[in-house]
Amino acid sequence: MSGQTEDGGKIDQAASDLRASLEREESRVAVMMELGRSLTAVADQDALLSLVVGRVSDLMDADRSTIFLVDREHGEIWSKVAQGDDVEEIRLPLGRGISGWVAEHGRSINIKDAYIDERFDKNIDKITGYKTLSLLCVPLRGKRGDILGVIQSLNKRGGHFTVEDERLLEAICSQVSVAVENAQLVLGLLAKNIELQEAQQQLARKVEELDVLFGIEKEISAATHIDGMLERLLHRAVELVECEAGSVVLLSPDSQDLIFASAVGTRAEAVRHLRLRRGLGVAGWVAEHGRSALVNDPGGDERHLKNIEEDLDFPVRNMLAVPLGAEGDVLGAFELLNKHDGLFGPDDEKLATLIAGQVHSAVLNWQRREEHEKEERLSSIGQMLSGVIHDFRTPMTIISGYVQLMATEAESLRRREQSNIILRQFDFINDMIRELLAFARGESSLLMHKVYTDRLLDEMKELLTRELDISGVKLEIEDRYHGALRVDENKLRRLLVNIARNARQAMPAGGMFTISVEGAGDSVIFEFADTGPGIPAEIRGNLFESFVSSGKEDGTGLGLAIVKKIVDEHGGRIEVLDRPGGGTVFRVGLPTRLES
Repeated sequence: MSGQTEDGGKIDQAASDLRASLEREESRVAVMMELGRSLTAVADQDALLSLVVGRVSDLMDADRSTIFLVDREHGEIWSKVAQGDDVEEIRLPLGRGISGWVAEHGRSINIKDAYIDERFDKNIDKITGYKTLSLLCVPLRGKRGDILGVIQSLNKRGGHFTVEDERLLEAICSQVSVAVENAQLVLGLLAKNIELQEAQQQLARKVEELDVLFGIEKEISAATHIDGMLERLLHRAVELVECEAGSVVLLSPDSQDLIFASAVGTRAEAVRHLRLRRGLGVAGWVAEHGRSALVNDPGGDERHLKNIEEDLDFPVRNMLAVPLGAEGDVLGAFELLNKHDGLFGPDDEKLATLIAGQVHSAVLNWQRREEHEKEERLSSIGQMLSGVIHDFRTPMTIISGYVQLMATEAESLRRREQSNIILRQFDFINDMIRELLAFARGESSLLMHKVYTDRLLDEMKELLTRELDISGVKLEIEDRYHGALRVDENKLRRLLVNIARNARQAMPAGGMFTISVEGAGDSVIFEFADTGPGIPAEIRGNLFESFVSSGKEDGTGLGLAIVKKIVDEHGGRIEVLDRPGGGTVFRVGLPTRLES
């Protein structure tokens, strides 16, 4: 009877063990199913690994578990999630410790006593204060077989890890690997998306900067003077930075003062009259040191000139000043005041610096242009004076000759005729002066009269003869028109003298100069032919430009430029031809305008 009881007890115990085993397996299956669902539902890698670590410890009946991920870039493995207190992150070189060895070699390790395995790193226990006994470590493999990391379970409760535990953890790792790879793919896409967004933002900023630069270039191009250019740029800067006022301060080239070259906004007119000693004020400090100043509390900044603020009755809440130039080439400062709805920040400073760079270049260009124009004007004045002095020779020669004749002339009528000739030469001199001044100023004015060509040429014959006689050049006049045209007579006389002088200069050893006139419909054609060497090839293309001359001992290069201007003012045309047999022909066509 006792034997039966003993056998029955064994059966009951076996049944009880079987039920416990079945319950453990059912629990494991349930946890595995829950883990599988969780792995597909969680996209965030940190949340995913936190979930996996907890479930793995339950399934493996382990005291704790850790997931190490491989960092190929640095040649390390690191614990993304670790159970237990006071452990935030562990980093190990590939190959170091049990987990490092598994990550490097891709093979599982199941050991009953970690301390007897030479691959075990005891220092980790020292750092964490945790005593490792049994250990199971399995690699996480990706789709292509590459090692993503490892899962490590420590200290099996009630013993050590079995072969079944090892197979179960390998099965778990196969599922976790897919989830880790997907999570890394999502993170990679998110990182790429962030990079793309940052690139788009950078591109948008670059486009905005290019738009600003384009707008500034338009403002610079539209300005006809530096003051207007600076004011345009200031208006644009105040609008872009969204502030109340702005100014451009330049270092005076002839003193140690700061000059407010331009200002916009409230009290701008009063600001334009200010002058400061170099280095004073925020703008002066910026111009002196070549560094930006962002002052959002002017009252607490010793550089701020509170007395000027009070004198102008313009409260300053904040200010931004950037230098015009850099590295010893600072011309001044670009200052903006009172940001609307906030404070000046780094983006405002960057935009202001961008604009200041363009202002610096524009100011330098204007200064260089003005210096060049001054030099050109001085050079032009010198050459024009040379031309005027030369042009005076002919009428002064005539005046001198007739004054001498008058001194010996007894007949009053003859003296009166000679006096009239002299007076006409003074009129001619005055006309030349007015013509040269008008040419220098770029002015155009015509006083039109009805002029008969035969009478004009007869009056001009003596003057032209004296001009040509200097070089032994003979004059011949052929008027086949014998009619009238409406022109500015004084300017037509000037045209005749200049072309005759040009011919005389081209024939210093003598020759023939011929003037012929004939009608051609509603125009009158003047032809001026000489027997000189012809127009040099190097100046033929710009013959009528100012100061163009070649090989003439006393040429100024103004005569033909004035001729062209006179022809253009009359609405005529001029062309240069080679004369058969040698020499040059100037052909001038002027409209008659007799119906006017």
